[in-house]
Amino acid sequence: MSRICGIVAEYNPFHNGHKHHIAAARQVSDADHIIAVMSGNFVQRGEPAIVDKFTRTRMALLGGADLVLELPVGFATASAEGFASAAVYILGKTGLVTDLCFGAETHDLQSLQAITHILVDEPDDFKTTLRAGLAQGDSFPKARAGAVKQILPHGADIISRPNNILAIEYLKALAKFGFNITPHPVPRKGANHHDGGLDGQFASATALRREILAGNLEDLISFLPASSLDLLRGQPFNQIDNFSTIFHYNYNVKGSTLEKAAENHYPISQVVAAAKTKNITHTALKRKALSIVLDLATLLSKPQYIRILGFRRDKAHLIGQLEKTAGLPVITNLKNAPKDLRGLGLDKEIEATRLYWLALKPQNIHGKSELSAPMIII
Repeated sequence: MSRICGIVAEYNPFHNGHKHHIAAARQVSDADHIIAVMSGNFVQRGEPAIVDKFTRTRMALLGGADLVLELPVGFATASAEGFASAAVYILGKTGLVTDLCFGAETHDLQSLQAITHILVDEPDDFKTTLRAGLAQGDSFPKARAGAVKQILPHGADIISRPNNILAIEYLKALAKFGFNITPHPVPRKGANHHDGGLDGQFASATALRREILAGNLEDLISFLPASSLDLLRGQPFNQIDNFSTIFHYNYNVKGSTLEKAAENHYPISQVVAAAKTKNITHTALKRKALSIVLDLATLLSKPQYIRILGFRRDKAHLIGQLEKTAGLPVITNLKNAPKDLRGLGLDKEIEATRLYWLALKPQNIHGKSELSAPMIII
């Protein structure tokens, strides 16, 4: 039986660190194939992806992935828990994935699993300390780290790091769904998740997006695979402030943290900055603003389908295997998708893509429909 390793990613954009991660995932899991579940046109930090999902799918396939599946927009823009849970659910429901590799600031799987048990079991000491931290105005991540420290002293540092947070959420999801999938943390190479510097061959996606939006794409040749750099050339780049008019048009959430800021500030980045408080993270506020843009008030509890964004031609047999083993409907073409799925997330995906292009390049809106977009095959 083939070993197939799953990866959860945004590839925003696909850089050298991602290429390293795929190669490391193959090695540590002894995988024959790599299946990536990737966010679509909007990402977990509450922003549009810098380039569209089909461009990023092509980057991923050229960078080493064999098959790319889509994480639906409602889950791609959720909290770390919702994001990780949905992605693991899709991988598990393929019926093919035997291993899961995820980036982390630590390779200490035992400690990650110990923290996972604390968060799942919620012992009394944990709950008491968590409530106390929240009561004194700490953000949820800070209060949770303090509560973990009460039981596992070195755990507070581990759970305070962004990739470790997602790693723990992946482990929680594996436990919740009971999938027979072996987890493997892969330590990050080079820059940390939010590092702003450019040094060596590895830089954070945050730093790369900053340079791209500043018009410095050609300065990034050392940090991006040549295929990614080629695909970025000539592309329009999206960012959250492009959606400011849509946000203010849709805004009607009385009593929320964003209310007063939305009345007095424009664009979205200024609204979020003005609404920032001690106990709400900047990213959580951006996700809230994006949910207003995309009208994501009502979400399903779990993904209802598996959508293929692209695959490598020499790995086309994976599609046939997937259609036999999947525990969810498999979609290769939205035009031919079962009508009952339209109300279970597909309509929202179609609308989100329309808004992505409307905010980025209104004149091209009619040429960027989900219904006419083919899978990427290389």
